[in-house]
Amino acid sequence: MSENQPEKALFQLIAEALTPEGTLPKDFSLPKEKAQNKLIFADGAMDGIKLYHTQPKEVDIEPVCQALLLISQGQEEAGKTQLTAALAQHSVIEVIDALHKWIYEHHQELDPGKLSGFAIRCIMTSSDPELIKLGLAIMELLNTDKQEALKKVIRALALCNEFTLYCLFIMRSWMSGNDEIFDLMQKVHGWGRIHCVNQIDPANRLIKKWLLDHGCENNVAPAYSALTVAKKCDLADQIVREDLSQEDWAGITLIIDGLMAEGPVAGISEIEDREGLFGGYLKQAERFPMTLATVQNLIAIAQYIDGEQVKLPEIKNQCLELLKSSECYVTVSTAMEQGKGFEEALKLSIPYEEKAMAWLKQNPIEHCMAARLLMASEKDCDEILALYADCLPLDTMASGPADVLGLGKDYQDFHALAAVLQSLRLYPGKGEAFIRCALLCPVISCRTYALDTLESWVKLAQTPLKGIAPQLLIVLDQAEELEVKDELKTRIQALKRAA
Repeated sequence: MSENQPEKALFQLIAEALTPEGTLPKDFSLPKEKAQNKLIFADGAMDGIKLYHTQPKEVDIEPVCQALLLISQGQEEAGKTQLTAALAQHSVIEVIDALHKWIYEHHQELDPGKLSGFAIRCIMTSSDPELIKLGLAIMELLNTDKQEALKKVIRALALCNEFTLYCLFIMRSWMSGNDEIFDLMQKVHGWGRIHCVNQIDPANRLIKKWLLDHGCENNVAPAYSALTVAKKCDLADQIVREDLSQEDWAGITLIIDGLMAEGPVAGISEIEDREGLFGGYLKQAERFPMTLATVQNLIAIAQYIDGEQVKLPEIKNQCLELLKSSECYVTVSTAMEQGKGFEEALKLSIPYEEKAMAWLKQNPIEHCMAARLLMASEKDCDEILALYADCLPLDTMASGPADVLGLGKDYQDFHALAAVLQSLRLYPGKGEAFIRCALLCPVISCRTYALDTLESWVKLAQTPLKGIAPQLLIVLDQAEELEVKDELKTRIQALKRAA
Protein backbone atom coordinates (compact mmCIF):
# COMPACT_ATOMS: atom_id res chain seq x y z
CA MET A 1 0.00 0.00 0.00
CA SER A 2 1.45 3.39 -0.94
CA GLU A 3 1.91 6.15 1.58
CA ASN A 4 -0.75 8.26 -0.14
CA GLN A 5 -3.34 5.48 -0.27
CA PRO A 6 -5.48 5.31 2.89
CA GLU A 7 -5.82 2.03 4.70
CA LYS A 8 -9.06 0.22 4.00
CA ALA A 9 -11.65 0.35 6.79
CA LEU A 10 -11.73 -2.90 8.74
CA PHE A 11 -15.52 -3.04 8.45
CA GLN A 12 -15.12 -2.91 4.67
CA LEU A 13 -12.58 -5.77 4.77
CA ILE A 14 -15.00 -7.84 6.84
CA ALA A 15 -18.00 -7.04 4.65
CA GLU A 16 -16.09 -7.97 1.48
CA ALA A 17 -14.96 -11.28 3.02
CA LEU A 18 -18.46 -12.49 3.99
CA THR A 19 -19.48 -15.78 2.41
CA PRO A 20 -22.92 -16.43 0.89
CA GLU A 21 -23.78 -18.26 4.12
CA GLY A 22 -23.23 -15.06 6.11
CA THR A 23 -20.01 -16.15 7.79
CA LEU A 24 -16.34 -15.28 7.51
CA PRO A 25 -13.89 -17.81 6.03
CA LYS A 26 -12.25 -19.86 8.80
CA ASP A 27 -8.83 -18.49 7.85
CA PHE A 28 -9.98 -14.86 7.90
CA SER A 29 -7.74 -12.53 9.87
CA LEU A 30 -7.48 -8.78 10.22
CA PRO A 31 -4.26 -7.20 8.88
CA LYS A 32 -1.49 -7.36 11.48
CA GLU A 33 1.34 -4.90 11.96
CA LYS A 34 4.57 -6.89 11.87
CA ALA A 35 7.19 -5.11 13.92
CA GLN A 36 10.44 -6.29 15.49
CA ASN A 37 10.04 -7.39 19.11
CA LYS A 38 6.26 -7.00 18.98
CA LEU A 39 3.84 -9.81 19.75
CA ILE A 40 1.40 -10.75 17.00
CA PHE A 41 -1.95 -11.98 18.30
CA ALA A 42 -4.68 -13.89 16.53
CA ASP A 43 -7.97 -11.98 16.25
CA GLY A 44 -9.43 -11.61 19.74
CA ALA A 45 -6.49 -13.25 21.49
CA MET A 46 -5.05 -10.18 23.21
CA ASP A 47 -8.40 -9.28 24.79
CA GLY A 48 -8.99 -12.95 25.66
CA ILE A 49 -5.66 -13.19 27.44
CA LYS A 50 -6.33 -9.98 29.35
CA LEU A 51 -9.78 -11.21 30.38
CA TYR A 52 -8.74 -14.69 31.48
CA HIS A 53 -5.09 -14.40 32.48
CA THR A 54 -4.47 -10.98 33.99
CA GLN A 55 -5.76 -9.25 37.08
CA PRO A 56 -7.77 -6.06 36.51
CA LYS A 57 -5.65 -3.00 37.19
CA GLU A 58 -6.37 0.66 37.70
CA VAL A 59 -5.81 2.61 34.52
CA ASP A 60 -5.67 6.37 34.12
CA ILE A 61 -8.61 7.01 31.81
CA GLU A 62 -8.26 10.81 31.96
CA PRO A 63 -6.74 11.10 28.45
CA VAL A 64 -9.65 9.10 27.00
CA CYS A 65 -12.20 11.18 28.90
CA GLN A 66 -10.64 14.45 27.79
CA ALA A 67 -10.64 13.22 24.20
CA LEU A 68 -14.36 12.44 24.41
CA LEU A 69 -14.99 15.91 25.81
CA LEU A 70 -13.16 17.44 22.82
CA ILE A 71 -15.25 15.35 20.41
CA SER A 72 -18.43 16.32 22.25
CA GLN A 73 -17.43 19.97 21.81
CA GLY A 74 -17.04 19.54 18.06
CA GLN A 75 -13.24 19.13 18.00
CA GLU A 76 -13.38 15.64 16.50
CA GLU A 77 -9.97 15.49 14.82
CA ALA A 78 -8.12 16.69 17.94
CA GLY A 79 -10.10 14.29 20.09
CA LYS A 80 -9.50 11.37 17.70
CA THR A 81 -5.74 12.02 17.69
CA GLN A 82 -5.69 12.06 21.49
CA LEU A 83 -7.81 8.89 21.64
CA THR A 84 -5.53 7.01 19.28
CA ALA A 85 -2.52 7.85 21.42
CA ALA A 86 -4.32 6.92 24.66
CA LEU A 87 -5.59 3.58 23.32
CA ALA A 88 -2.09 2.69 22.16
CA GLN A 89 -1.17 2.68 25.85
CA HIS A 90 -4.28 1.02 27.29
CA SER A 91 -6.64 -1.04 25.16
CA VAL A 92 -10.42 -0.63 25.29
CA ILE A 93 -10.83 -3.86 27.27
CA GLU A 94 -8.81 -2.25 30.08
CA VAL A 95 -10.80 1.00 30.22
CA ILE A 96 -14.34 0.07 29.20
CA ASP A 97 -15.89 -0.33 32.67
CA ALA A 98 -14.31 2.81 34.11
CA LEU A 99 -15.16 4.73 30.94
CA HIS A 100 -18.83 3.74 31.07
CA LYS A 101 -18.96 4.86 34.69
CA TRP A 102 -17.38 8.22 33.76
CA ILE A 103 -19.84 8.75 30.89
CA TYR A 104 -22.81 8.09 33.19
CA GLU A 105 -21.44 10.52 35.77
CA HIS A 106 -20.69 13.25 33.20
CA HIS A 107 -23.56 12.80 30.74
CA GLN A 108 -24.72 16.39 31.18
CA GLU A 109 -21.36 17.65 29.85
CA LEU A 110 -21.51 15.42 26.77
CA ASP A 111 -23.32 15.85 23.49
CA PRO A 112 -24.90 12.44 22.72
CA GLY A 113 -25.42 13.32 19.05
CA LYS A 114 -21.77 14.22 18.45
CA LEU A 115 -20.52 11.20 20.44
CA SER A 116 -22.79 8.71 18.71
CA GLY A 117 -21.92 10.18 15.32
CA PHE A 118 -18.23 9.83 16.08
CA ALA A 119 -18.76 6.29 17.35
CA ILE A 120 -20.57 5.24 14.16
CA ARG A 121 -17.86 6.82 11.98
CA CYS A 122 -15.22 4.87 13.93
CA ILE A 123 -17.16 1.63 13.50
CA MET A 124 -17.69 2.16 9.78
CA THR A 125 -14.48 3.80 8.60
CA SER A 126 -11.61 3.14 11.00
CA SER A 127 -8.64 0.89 10.27
CA ASP A 128 -7.68 0.95 13.97
CA PRO A 129 -9.25 -1.98 15.89
CA GLU A 130 -9.19 -0.11 19.20
CA LEU A 131 -11.11 2.87 17.78
CA ILE A 132 -13.74 0.48 16.43
CA LYS A 133 -14.02 -1.16 19.86
CA LEU A 134 -14.36 2.26 21.48
CA GLY A 135 -17.11 3.13 19.01
CA LEU A 136 -18.91 -0.10 19.90
CA ALA A 137 -18.42 0.60 23.62
CA ILE A 138 -20.08 4.01 23.21
CA MET A 139 -22.98 2.53 21.22
CA GLU A 140 -23.52 -0.03 23.98
CA LEU A 141 -24.84 2.85 26.12
CA LEU A 142 -27.43 3.87 23.52
CA ASN A 143 -30.64 2.26 22.28
CA THR A 144 -29.78 0.68 18.93
CA ASP A 145 -32.60 -1.87 18.69
CA LYS A 146 -34.58 0.17 16.12
CA GLN A 147 -31.56 1.11 13.98
CA GLU A 148 -31.70 -1.70 11.41
CA ALA A 149 -28.86 -0.39 9.24
CA LEU A 150 -26.55 -0.15 12.25
CA LYS A 151 -27.63 -3.60 13.45
CA LYS A 152 -26.49 -5.09 10.13
CA VAL A 153 -23.09 -3.48 10.61
CA ILE A 154 -22.82 -4.82 14.16
CA ARG A 155 -23.82 -8.33 13.02
CA ALA A 156 -21.05 -8.25 10.41
CA LEU A 157 -18.40 -6.97 12.82
CA ALA A 158 -19.47 -9.59 15.38
CA LEU A 159 -18.36 -12.34 12.98
CA CYS A 160 -14.75 -11.22 13.46
CA ASN A 161 -13.25 -12.60 16.67
CA GLU A 162 -11.56 -9.27 17.38
CA PHE A 163 -14.92 -7.50 17.77
CA THR A 164 -17.36 -10.23 18.86
CA LEU A 165 -17.21 -9.38 22.55
CA TYR A 166 -18.03 -5.69 22.05
CA CYS A 167 -20.86 -6.49 19.64
CA LEU A 168 -22.32 -8.95 22.15
CA PHE A 169 -22.53 -6.18 24.73
CA ILE A 170 -24.79 -4.31 22.28
CA MET A 171 -26.76 -7.31 21.01
CA ARG A 172 -27.83 -8.48 24.46
CA SER A 173 -29.91 -5.29 24.86
CA TRP A 174 -31.91 -5.96 21.67
CA MET A 175 -35.44 -7.30 21.92
CA SER A 176 -34.38 -10.59 20.30
CA GLY A 177 -30.84 -10.37 21.65
CA ASN A 178 -30.56 -13.96 22.85
CA ASP A 179 -31.68 -15.28 19.47
CA GLU A 180 -29.09 -13.03 17.80
CA ILE A 181 -26.37 -14.39 20.10
CA PHE A 182 -27.43 -17.99 19.42
CA ASP A 183 -27.23 -17.40 15.68
CA LEU A 184 -23.84 -15.71 16.02
CA MET A 185 -22.49 -18.45 18.29
CA GLN A 186 -22.93 -20.98 15.49
CA LYS A 187 -20.99 -18.82 13.01
CA VAL A 188 -17.83 -17.99 14.99
CA HIS A 189 -15.15 -20.48 15.96
CA GLY A 190 -12.42 -18.71 17.95
CA TRP A 191 -12.52 -16.29 20.87
CA GLY A 192 -15.85 -15.10 19.49
CA ARG A 193 -17.47 -18.44 20.26
CA ILE A 194 -15.99 -18.44 23.76
CA HIS A 195 -17.56 -15.02 24.39
CA CYS A 196 -20.91 -16.11 22.90
CA VAL A 197 -21.02 -19.18 25.15
CA ASN A 198 -20.36 -16.92 28.10
CA GLN A 199 -23.13 -14.47 27.16
CA ILE A 200 -25.87 -16.82 25.94
CA ASP A 201 -28.92 -17.48 28.09
CA PRO A 202 -29.72 -21.23 27.84
CA ALA A 203 -33.37 -20.31 27.56
CA ASN A 204 -34.63 -23.43 25.81
CA ARG A 205 -33.84 -27.06 25.02
CA LEU A 206 -32.46 -26.22 21.57
CA ILE A 207 -29.79 -23.91 23.01
CA LYS A 208 -28.93 -26.37 25.78
CA LYS A 209 -28.51 -29.21 23.30
CA TRP A 210 -26.31 -27.07 21.05
CA LEU A 211 -24.15 -26.15 24.04
CA LEU A 212 -23.87 -29.80 25.03
CA ASP A 213 -22.86 -30.91 21.54
CA HIS A 214 -20.81 -27.93 20.34
CA GLY A 215 -20.26 -25.43 23.16
CA CYS A 216 -16.65 -26.44 23.77
CA GLU A 217 -15.76 -26.68 20.08
CA ASN A 218 -13.50 -23.71 19.43
CA ASN A 219 -10.08 -23.27 17.89
CA VAL A 220 -8.55 -21.86 21.10
CA ALA A 221 -9.06 -24.48 23.84
CA PRO A 222 -12.16 -26.26 25.20
CA ALA A 223 -11.12 -25.38 28.76
CA TYR A 224 -12.17 -21.74 28.32
CA SER A 225 -15.83 -22.76 27.95
CA ALA A 226 -16.05 -26.14 29.71
CA LEU A 227 -17.24 -24.99 33.13
CA THR A 228 -19.71 -22.49 31.65
CA VAL A 229 -21.09 -25.10 29.27
CA ALA A 230 -21.32 -27.71 32.03
CA LYS A 231 -23.50 -25.37 34.07
CA LYS A 232 -25.62 -23.99 31.23
CA CYS A 233 -26.46 -27.34 29.64
CA ASP A 234 -27.05 -29.07 33.00
CA LEU A 235 -24.24 -31.57 32.41
CA ALA A 236 -24.94 -33.44 35.65
CA ASP A 237 -28.41 -34.32 34.34
CA GLN A 238 -27.33 -34.91 30.75
CA ILE A 239 -24.54 -37.32 31.60
CA VAL A 240 -26.90 -39.89 33.14
CA ARG A 241 -29.39 -39.91 30.24
CA GLU A 242 -29.94 -43.28 28.61
CA ASP A 243 -30.84 -41.76 25.23
CA LEU A 244 -27.62 -39.88 24.50
CA SER A 245 -26.75 -39.70 20.81
CA GLN A 246 -23.26 -40.15 19.42
CA GLU A 247 -23.15 -36.37 18.91
CA ASP A 248 -24.12 -35.81 22.56
CA TRP A 249 -21.41 -38.19 23.70
CA ALA A 250 -18.74 -36.49 21.60
CA GLY A 251 -19.78 -33.14 23.11
CA ILE A 252 -19.68 -34.52 26.65
CA THR A 253 -16.25 -36.01 26.04
CA LEU A 254 -14.95 -32.60 24.94
CA ILE A 255 -16.53 -30.91 27.97
CA ILE A 256 -14.83 -33.40 30.31
CA ASP A 257 -11.55 -32.81 28.49
CA GLY A 258 -11.91 -29.06 29.08
CA LEU A 259 -12.88 -29.50 32.73
CA MET A 260 -9.90 -31.76 33.40
CA ALA A 261 -7.42 -29.35 31.76
CA GLU A 262 -7.98 -26.72 34.45
CA GLY A 263 -4.99 -24.73 33.27
CA PRO A 264 -6.20 -21.48 31.75
CA VAL A 265 -9.39 -21.29 33.84
CA ALA A 266 -11.19 -23.14 36.64
CA GLY A 267 -12.67 -26.48 35.71
CA ILE A 268 -13.32 -29.72 37.54
CA SER A 269 -12.44 -28.22 40.95
CA GLU A 270 -15.57 -26.05 40.66
CA ILE A 271 -17.88 -29.03 40.14
CA GLU A 272 -19.53 -29.86 43.43
CA ASP A 273 -20.51 -33.49 42.73
CA ARG A 274 -17.35 -34.72 41.02
CA GLU A 275 -18.04 -38.30 42.01
CA GLY A 276 -21.46 -38.20 40.32
CA LEU A 277 -20.00 -36.59 37.20
CA PHE A 278 -17.14 -39.10 36.95
CA GLY A 279 -19.48 -42.00 37.66
CA GLY A 280 -21.90 -40.90 34.96
CA TYR A 281 -19.09 -40.46 32.45
CA LEU A 282 -17.63 -43.90 33.16
CA LYS A 283 -21.01 -45.56 32.83
CA GLN A 284 -21.57 -43.91 29.46
CA ALA A 285 -18.01 -44.79 28.39
CA GLU A 286 -18.98 -48.45 28.61
CA ARG A 287 -21.90 -47.88 26.21
CA PHE A 288 -20.15 -45.97 23.43
CA PRO A 289 -17.25 -47.05 21.19
CA MET A 290 -13.98 -46.05 22.81
CA THR A 291 -12.07 -43.24 21.11
CA LEU A 292 -8.65 -41.77 21.82
CA ALA A 293 -10.40 -38.76 23.39
CA THR A 294 -12.17 -41.12 25.82
CA VAL A 295 -8.85 -42.77 26.70
CA GLN A 296 -7.29 -39.36 27.35
CA ASN A 297 -10.16 -38.46 29.69
CA LEU A 298 -9.92 -41.75 31.59
CA ILE A 299 -6.20 -41.20 32.14
CA ALA A 300 -6.85 -37.59 33.24
CA ILE A 301 -9.53 -38.66 35.74
CA ALA A 302 -7.31 -41.36 37.26
CA GLN A 303 -4.39 -38.93 37.52
CA TYR A 304 -6.64 -36.26 39.01
CA ILE A 305 -7.80 -38.64 41.75
CA ASP A 306 -4.17 -39.46 42.58
CA GLY A 307 -2.83 -35.92 42.33
CA GLU A 308 -5.60 -34.22 44.28
CA GLN A 309 -5.73 -37.02 46.85
CA VAL A 310 -9.47 -37.24 46.22
CA LYS A 311 -10.90 -40.29 47.97
CA LEU A 312 -12.71 -41.89 45.07
CA PRO A 313 -11.19 -45.39 44.96
CA GLU A 314 -14.13 -46.93 43.14
CA ILE A 315 -14.00 -44.32 40.38
CA LYS A 316 -10.26 -44.81 39.97
CA ASN A 317 -10.63 -48.59 39.81
CA GLN A 318 -13.32 -48.23 37.13
CA CYS A 319 -10.98 -45.99 35.11
CA LEU A 320 -8.16 -48.49 35.40
CA GLU A 321 -10.38 -51.40 34.38
CA LEU A 322 -11.46 -49.54 31.24
CA LEU A 323 -7.84 -48.58 30.51
CA LYS A 324 -6.78 -52.23 30.82
CA SER A 325 -9.48 -53.42 28.43
CA SER A 326 -8.78 -54.90 25.01
CA GLU A 327 -10.92 -52.14 23.49
CA CYS A 328 -8.60 -49.51 24.96
CA TYR A 329 -5.55 -51.37 23.60
CA VAL A 330 -7.09 -51.54 20.13
CA THR A 331 -8.06 -47.85 20.26
CA VAL A 332 -4.56 -46.68 21.17
CA SER A 333 -2.91 -49.07 18.70
CA THR A 334 -5.18 -47.85 15.90
CA ALA A 335 -4.41 -44.24 16.82
CA MET A 336 -0.67 -44.97 16.59
CA GLU A 337 -1.17 -46.31 13.07
CA GLN A 338 -2.46 -42.79 12.30
CA GLY A 339 0.46 -41.02 14.00
CA LYS A 340 -1.39 -40.28 17.27
CA GLY A 341 -1.70 -41.75 20.75
CA PHE A 342 1.99 -42.30 21.52
CA GLU A 343 1.85 -40.44 24.84
CA GLU A 344 -1.20 -42.46 25.88
CA ALA A 345 0.61 -45.66 24.88
CA LEU A 346 3.54 -44.71 27.10
CA LYS A 347 1.27 -44.07 30.08
CA LEU A 348 -0.52 -47.40 29.53
CA SER A 349 2.70 -49.40 28.98
CA ILE A 350 1.70 -50.22 25.40
CA PRO A 351 4.74 -50.64 23.10
CA TYR A 352 4.99 -47.53 20.97
CA GLU A 353 8.64 -47.01 20.07
CA GLU A 354 8.69 -48.72 16.67
CA LYS A 355 5.55 -46.97 15.37
CA ALA A 356 6.60 -43.62 16.81
CA MET A 357 10.02 -43.82 15.17
CA ALA A 358 8.46 -44.74 11.82
CA TRP A 359 6.19 -41.69 11.92
CA LEU A 360 9.02 -39.47 13.14
CA LYS A 361 11.27 -40.47 10.23
CA GLN A 362 8.40 -39.92 7.81
CA ASN A 363 7.83 -36.32 8.97
CA PRO A 364 10.08 -35.10 11.84
CA ILE A 365 8.45 -31.66 11.97
CA GLU A 366 4.83 -32.76 12.10
CA HIS A 367 5.48 -35.60 14.56
CA CYS A 368 7.89 -33.79 16.87
CA MET A 369 5.92 -34.85 19.97
CA ALA A 370 7.02 -38.41 19.23
CA ALA A 371 10.62 -37.20 19.45
CA ARG A 372 10.05 -36.05 23.03
CA LEU A 373 8.91 -39.50 24.03
CA LEU A 374 11.60 -41.40 22.14
CA MET A 375 14.44 -39.21 23.40
CA ALA A 376 13.69 -40.37 26.93
CA SER A 377 15.69 -43.41 25.82
CA GLU A 378 19.37 -42.54 25.32
CA LYS A 379 19.75 -45.20 22.62
CA ASP A 380 17.44 -43.19 20.34
CA CYS A 381 18.71 -39.75 21.27
CA ASP A 382 21.66 -39.43 18.87
CA GLU A 383 19.69 -40.79 15.91
CA ILE A 384 16.88 -38.29 16.51
CA LEU A 385 19.30 -35.37 16.94
CA ALA A 386 20.90 -36.26 13.60
CA LEU A 387 17.44 -36.39 12.03
CA TYR A 388 16.59 -32.87 13.20
CA ALA A 389 20.04 -31.50 12.40
CA ASP A 390 19.31 -32.46 8.79
CA CYS A 391 15.79 -31.04 8.53
CA LEU A 392 15.88 -27.90 10.71
CA PRO A 393 17.52 -24.74 9.27
CA LEU A 394 19.17 -23.94 12.61
CA ASP A 395 21.32 -21.05 11.34
CA THR A 396 18.32 -19.35 9.72
CA MET A 397 16.16 -19.89 12.79
CA ALA A 398 18.77 -18.14 14.99
CA SER A 399 17.73 -14.74 13.64
CA GLY A 400 17.85 -12.97 17.01
CA PRO A 401 15.73 -12.88 20.19
CA ALA A 402 12.33 -11.20 19.89
CA ASP A 403 9.04 -11.04 21.76
CA VAL A 404 7.33 -13.71 19.63
CA LEU A 405 4.99 -16.38 21.01
CA GLY A 406 5.50 -18.66 18.02
CA LEU A 407 1.94 -19.95 17.71
CA GLY A 408 0.46 -21.55 14.62
CA LYS A 409 1.68 -23.39 11.55
CA ASP A 410 4.14 -20.67 10.56
CA TYR A 411 6.29 -21.71 13.53
CA GLN A 412 6.33 -25.49 13.06
CA ASP A 413 10.13 -25.60 12.91
CA PHE A 414 10.26 -23.89 16.30
CA HIS A 415 7.72 -26.35 17.74
CA ALA A 416 10.06 -29.16 16.70
CA LEU A 417 13.03 -27.32 18.21
CA ALA A 418 11.11 -26.94 21.48
CA ALA A 419 10.39 -30.69 21.56
CA VAL A 420 14.09 -31.47 21.13
CA LEU A 421 15.14 -28.95 23.78
CA GLN A 422 12.81 -30.36 26.41
CA SER A 423 14.31 -33.82 25.86
CA LEU A 424 17.93 -32.62 25.97
CA ARG A 425 17.60 -31.79 29.68
CA LEU A 426 18.51 -35.40 30.47
CA TYR A 427 21.77 -35.38 28.50
CA PRO A 428 24.42 -32.85 29.62
CA GLY A 429 26.54 -31.72 26.68
CA LYS A 430 24.39 -33.20 23.89
CA GLY A 431 22.86 -31.12 21.12
CA GLU A 432 24.86 -27.91 21.54
CA ALA A 433 23.82 -26.74 18.06
CA PHE A 434 20.15 -26.82 19.10
CA ILE A 435 20.89 -24.87 22.29
CA ARG A 436 22.79 -22.23 20.33
CA CYS A 437 19.96 -21.84 17.84
CA ALA A 438 17.34 -21.59 20.58
CA LEU A 439 19.20 -18.97 22.62
CA LEU A 440 19.36 -16.73 19.55
CA CYS A 441 15.92 -17.43 18.04
CA PRO A 442 12.88 -15.10 18.13
CA VAL A 443 10.46 -17.48 19.88
CA ILE A 444 10.22 -16.95 23.65
CA SER A 445 9.37 -20.55 24.56
CA CYS A 446 12.42 -21.94 22.72
CA ARG A 447 14.77 -19.56 24.55
CA THR A 448 13.08 -20.51 27.83
CA TYR A 449 13.49 -24.24 27.13
CA ALA A 450 17.15 -23.70 26.22
CA LEU A 451 17.82 -22.06 29.58
CA ASP A 452 15.83 -24.79 31.35
CA THR A 453 18.09 -27.34 29.66
CA LEU A 454 21.33 -25.58 30.59
CA GLU A 455 20.21 -25.24 34.22
CA SER A 456 19.26 -28.93 34.22
CA TRP A 457 22.68 -29.89 32.84
CA VAL A 458 24.48 -28.02 35.60
CA LYS A 459 22.30 -29.64 38.25
CA LEU A 460 22.56 -33.19 36.85
CA ALA A 461 26.31 -33.07 36.20
CA GLN A 462 27.01 -31.07 39.37
CA THR A 463 29.53 -29.19 37.25
CA PRO A 464 29.63 -25.56 36.06
CA LEU A 465 28.64 -25.00 32.46
CA LYS A 466 32.24 -24.38 31.34
CA GLY A 467 32.98 -27.99 32.28
CA ILE A 468 30.04 -29.30 30.22
CA ALA A 469 29.80 -27.12 27.11
CA PRO A 470 32.37 -24.28 27.23
CA GLN A 471 31.52 -23.11 23.68
CA LEU A 472 28.03 -22.20 24.83
CA LEU A 473 29.47 -19.51 27.14
CA ILE A 474 30.29 -17.48 24.02
CA VAL A 475 26.69 -17.93 22.84
CA LEU A 476 25.43 -16.82 26.26
CA ASP A 477 27.41 -13.59 25.85
CA GLN A 478 25.64 -12.94 22.55
CA ALA A 479 22.28 -13.94 23.99
CA GLU A 480 22.65 -11.62 26.99
CA GLU A 481 23.40 -8.67 24.75
CA LEU A 482 20.44 -9.34 22.44
CA GLU A 483 17.78 -10.68 24.84
CA VAL A 484 14.59 -8.59 24.96
CA LYS A 485 12.91 -10.27 27.95
CA ASP A 486 14.26 -9.12 31.31
CA GLU A 487 13.48 -12.38 33.11
CA LEU A 488 15.39 -14.41 30.52
CA LYS A 489 18.31 -11.99 30.60
CA THR A 490 18.48 -12.44 34.38
CA ARG A 491 18.64 -16.23 33.97
CA ILE A 492 21.41 -15.91 31.38
CA GLN A 493 23.42 -13.73 33.75
CA ALA A 494 22.97 -16.25 36.58
CA LEU A 495 24.25 -19.08 34.36
CA LYS A 496 27.29 -17.04 33.37
CA ARG A 497 28.12 -16.12 36.97
CA ALA A 498 27.92 -19.78 38.01
CA ALA A 499 30.02 -20.95 35.05
